[in-house]
Amino acid sequence: MSRVVLTLFCGVADGEAIAGALRDCLHLPVHQRREAVLGRDFDDAATGERVAGTLARMAVEVELASERVDEALAAAARTRRRLPFRWRTVAIVDGGRVA
Repeated sequence: MSRVVLTLFCGVADGEAIAGALRDCLHLPVHQRREAVLGRDFDDAATGERVAGTLARMAVEVELASERVDEALAAAARTRRRLPFRWRTVAIVDGGRVA
């Protein structure tokens, strides 16, 4: 069983709902952080973001077994959202905890 970090990039207003859906579905810790994306990715931009050229986004991140990615994406897709979200997975090669 390989482990991955699944990151979903969504609108700030959608971040809480998506994070809550992932937490409830997976029963795993979910991390959130605000991001400013510079550029003109108009497909995902709200009107004000198109004018400014800066997208306000939330990165929602969870570490999980690679076999559960589809389950997590389905849970996120079912949430009530204002904007679309993008996602990616990154394989975990190593990790741990230092006390």
